[in-house]
Amino acid sequence: MRAAVQAYSDAFLSGDATTAYGLLSDRCRKRTSQEEFTGIVDAAKELYGSPLPFKSYSATISGDLGRVTYTYSIKAINQEKEPWAREAGNWHQDDC
Repeated sequence: MRAAVQAYSDAFLSGDATTAYGLLSDRCRKRTSQEEFTGIVDAAKELYGSPLPFKSYSATISGDLGRVTYTYSIKAINQEKEPWAREAGNWHQDDC
């Protein structure tokens, strides 16, 4: 799961909307268009511009669902108990 969370974080903060969108759960992709999501990711790129390393990371997993808490040196983007879903064997961000 950690590799998927890091990949999503890196893509989101560096402006790679296509990769980040592909790491969203099916449920979230149905609720948010790629165009809308790209606008959000573009704004993150303007603010942060590049991937940031995690200061801390913890996850709890129950079956195909997980909750992840991870922090950065910039507190405003810390995530607490972010939902993730395992779909077809791969973890996807499910916070939508």
